[in-house]
This record gives sequence, structure tokens and C-alpha cells, in this order.
Amino acid sequence: MTDLVTVGEATLRFSPPRGERIETAGEFAAHVGGPESNVAAAAATMGLDAVWLSKLPDTALGRRIVGDLRRHGVRTGVVWTDDGRASTAFVERGETAGGTVLTDHDDAAVATTTTDDVPMGVIRDAETLFVSGATPARSETLLETTATLLEVAGDAGTTRAFDTRFAETGLDPETARELYDHLLDDVDVLIVDEGDAEAVFDLDGDVVPAGHSLRTRYDCETVVVTRIDPTHPVVGLEGESIYEVPPFEATTRDPAGVHDAFVGGFLAGRHRGADTKGALLDGAATAALKRTIVGDTVVGSRRDVEEIRETRER
Repeated sequence: MTDLVTVGEATLRFSPPRGERIETAGEFAAHVGGPESNVAAAAATMGLDAVWLSKLPDTALGRRIVGDLRRHGVRTGVVWTDDGRASTAFVERGETAGGTVLTDHDDAAVATTTTDDVPMGVIRDAETLFVSGATPARSETLLETTATLLEVAGDAGTTRAFDTRFAETGLDPETARELYDHLLDDVDVLIVDEGDAEAVFDLDGDVVPAGHSLRTRYDCETVVVTRIDPTHPVVGLEGESIYEVPPFEATTRDPAGVHDAFVGGFLAGRHRGADTKGALLDGAATAALKRTIVGDTVVGSRRDVEEIRETRER
């Protein structure tokens, strides 16, 4: 049985050296990133058997994406095609959120992914399936494919985890809400950013009532609310219990992929049998590790994450 299977897009991102601008830089570093691929890499860092499924063009760029993910310990299941292209982005990296990000997802091969392109046996045999809102937002085809994957996983008893990732969808709030309404009744674990709850669901104010509202609306087993202000504690709601876990201190060298590292660490904690608070701590520690690393994916080991957790227990 596979521990975690993720389905989605990965983007090849090019960044100039820190302090240089895209328009004048003479060299660029290449990194692979995307909600599902980043989550798979974080889970693999925590020791899980993590699989990333997607559709890519049979080109040097497509092969670069797969090679990078395999080096992070992620198993890949890719449908290779002669049609479409790999998504790319140019990113000016800094120590804080923001900066210049120029993305190009047009004609991406992944947008044509149908249920015939996905090995359903892998979905049925996985303990957890993870998808983000960025994937079904890419095309009507991917929306229907994602809906089918969630239904198949539910019928097989696979835990279904979903991260709204509103900013990555490229949709307006009303359209995004329609997309979520189409999918989230078939989700067991919902991760939603505080900003997404406000922008899409008009749930501003205290994050605990917002989380309860979403849990009731979609009948999710667990809802995790991440925060706009990264210094505020993440909140988890399960049953009648509410858990708050503050972030671990770490020097931020690159904010890219920190949210995804949290999600991957959290799902890994759940897989290892931790309670909700323990899983949130794993997520927070994995996110802290990622903040110290340049690039979109976390690099390290489960021991590195455990050492970060131990700083709070001393």
C-alpha cells in the first residue's frame, strides 16, 4: 500500500541570484515546485512512500521535473505525451513573501489529464490521496478528473485530503467557491488558509468559527486553518476538539513552498498515527525546516524535523 499519492501539476521555476532582477540577470537557478509535488517531497522527507502522478510532455523540461522529484525521494507516475508543454515560471526570490512571479501555464500537458491517464489502482491502494485546488482549476477536464478521483478514493476507503490554495487557482472568488462546492463534499481532511476563508467564503474574524463553518458545510472529518500572519498559530479542528500550534522559529531564506511543507509534514504525522496536535507539530516543524532552504521543496530527513520539534520540548 502506498502511504501518500498526490495528483497535480509541477512547474519548472527559474530564479536569478538573490538581489538580481529577471530583466538583467545573466544566470538563473532552476527549481521544481507545485502544491502536489511539494507535498509529496515533504512527505518523503518524513519517511513516507510518496507518489506523484501527472501528465508531462516528453521533453527535456518534462524530464527535468521528474528527475528533480525522484532526487527528493518521490516516486513518479507520469503519462508522457507529445502534446502540450511543461508549465514554467520566473521568480525573483526574497526573504519575504511577494516579489515578482511570472507564470505560464498555457497549453500545459497536465490540463488534458483524464481518468484514463490515472492508474486507479494506485489511488485505491493508497492510504491518503492529496490534491490542491490549483489542479482542478487548470481545466474543465481536470475538474471532472479530480471529482472522479475523490469518489474512487472514497469508495476504496482512502483518506482524501484537499488544500484550497485559492491564490494558485487563478480564479475569482465566486468561481473558486463553485469549484470547491463541486468537490469538497468528497473530502475528509480540508486544509484552508485564513485568507482563502475570507476571500472565498466570506468567513472573516476568528478562525475557529470559520473552521467550524467549513467543517459543517462540507462534513469534513478534520479542518486545518493556516494563517495569513505566519507568526500566528495554525488551528486544527476535529470532532469537538480544537488545537492551536504556533510556528517554530527559523531564519527564512526562501518562503516558497513553506505552506506545502507544512501540509506534507502534517499528512505524514497523521500517517504515523499521531493525534491531530502531534500531526500539526510535525507540519509546523517541517515548514520551519523548509524556511531555511532555497527552492520550493524541503530537503532533509525525519530526524531533522524531529530535532526542530525537540526545541520546544527542552
